[in-house]
Order: sequence, then C-alpha cells, then structure tokens
Amino acid sequence: MFMKTRRRNQTSVKMASAKNIRNGLFSISWTAYNNGQQQITEVKNLNKVIQFCKLSYVRNGVNAVLEMEIQFSDTTKPIKMENLLVEASKNGVKQKMAINQSKWTASWKDQTCQYCHSHSYCSQCRVNPLATTALEILIDLTPGSLKNGSQHILDHLLNLWKTKTLADVEFQCDGKSIKAHTLILASGSPILAAMFENDFKEKQERVANITDIKANIFENLLKYIYTGETALETEVEDVSELLVAADKYAVETLKEECALYLSNDLKVENAARYLVIAHLHNSTVLHESTLQFMSQNAKAVCARKDWMDIIKNYPELCFQATQLMVGL
Repeated sequence: MFMKTRRRNQTSVKMASAKNIRNGLFSISWTAYNNGQQQITEVKNLNKVIQFCKLSYVRNGVNAVLEMEIQFSDTTKPIKMENLLVEASKNGVKQKMAINQSKWTASWKDQTCQYCHSHSYCSQCRVNPLATTALEILIDLTPGSLKNGSQHILDHLLNLWKTKTLADVEFQCDGKSIKAHTLILASGSPILAAMFENDFKEKQERVANITDIKANIFENLLKYIYTGETALETEVEDVSELLVAADKYAVETLKEECALYLSNDLKVENAARYLVIAHLHNSTVLHESTLQFMSQNAKAVCARKDWMDIIKNYPELCFQATQLMVGL
C-alpha cells in the first residue's frame, strides 16, 4: 500500500510568448493549466506597436474561458478595436474572439466527465486539473491581408494535398496507396527528406512501403506536413499512434500537439500506457502530466494490471511514479 498523496502547491503560471509573423500580424502562445483557478499572465515581448497585453484563462469543469486585454503604444496610428481580427485556438480548436469594452473573449465547452457525469472534478475525472491546455492567439491589425498572403499559400497546399496534382512519390501503407510531393514532405520532416535525398531505393522508384503505421494515421501525418493542422478530436482514431508516428518522422510540432491532447485525455485506464509512450518517444509534456495524474490517483492506478507491467518492464518509470505517489 502506498501512503496517501500529499496536496501540492498551486502550479506556477507558465509565461506566454509572442512573435511578429509579419508587419501587423502577431501570434501569442500560452500553455495554461486546467486547475479550476483563474490564471493571469502578461506578454512582454510583443512588437512596439502593442505596449501591453494581458491574458487570463480559467477552466471549471467543462467550461473554459480565455480573455485578452491589449493596449497600443502612443506612437501607433489610431486603431479601431472592432476592426481587428483576433482568433484563438485551444488545443487546435479555433474560433474568432469577440470584443466587449476593449476585452476579447473566447470560450469552449467540452463534454462532461464520463465518470461523475457532472461539471465538477472527481477522483476519476477525465478532466485532469494538472493537465495543460495549448492556447494560441492570432492578432491581425490589417484584416484581409492574411487571406491574401499566408492563407493564400495554405489554400494552395491544401489543394495539392487533395488533388495530388504532379505528385511524385507513392506510399504503400496498410494496403492503401497514398500519393504526395517529395519537396513538401522534405520541408516538414528531416526523416522523409533523408529518404529521398540519399541513394535509397525510394529515391529511384518513388515508392515507399510503410509497414508499421496504419494508413489513416500516416495520412494525418502527411496532411499535417502540408497544412500544419489536424483535427485530433474528429479525424484521428488514436492520437497516441499519431504521436508515435510524428516522433518517428521528427514532426515535432505535431508531436507536441498530440502530447497536449493526450494530457487532457488522461484516465485511470490509459495512464500507464501514456506514461510508457511518453518515455519511449521522449515527450516531456506527456511524461510530466501523466506522472502528476498517477500521483493523484495512486490507489486506482496501482490496482491495474498495466501498472504491474510497468513495474516489470520499466522499473525507472515505476520509481519516478512511486516517488510522486508517496509525496517525496
């Protein structure tokens, strides 16, 4: 028997980071915790155009709310707030932020807990209070230019993925033929780039056999390389398999998105499996969130057969998890 888990101090709020994509277009990235308490952070490294930016996020049960306040510098040409285009993304789910009295707001609603069927947390709750949520905000001071610029290119890439026009490589995967373009794949995956740059069989025949990944998973991987987007909640049958594929082909941004999704999907039934996946595929985000979840649900986790498998096959993981369970 393990000792009861000690309550831990409130996890510190992670800082948000920002970058200037082009003149008048900014993006902000923030990883927030689902701990039921409001978190507030200030974005310090924005362009001189925006003097001040404050974000707040809170998730209670299935309801999540993101708010943003910004203040432009005195040297900036007057900008009408209502003319700005501000979009928010929570774990890849995008929506336009609404403005009310100079404050932008976006909200999301997830399913209720499958164990307690309520909007509150329980010991088996699917909503893990220590899991993280990936938040992205896009601020466009010149709406319409994105459509004419970056979005225009993305539309063409998506069209290439759908039509396969001038495709020059074919993947045979799980009995299915998947065509693609080597230059686009090479730009998104150093592993695929090496496959066609070196004197491999695939370079000569332009046909590659994929034997260890399901066809639908491999298609999602390739589509992400083309578009930078994937609908994990609706299109991916097993996100953990997509994480494994992303790690194999070194598509790090997709691997991180999958890790964040799985961190919010932690349950007693899958915690041990996710911990092993995080360990084998070097996912720090999933590793930490899974250990925290297991420490809070020690009794239920340790009663399962897959925990015994970890003791037998991964003693170092067992040691790490046990330390958290007993509060060391």
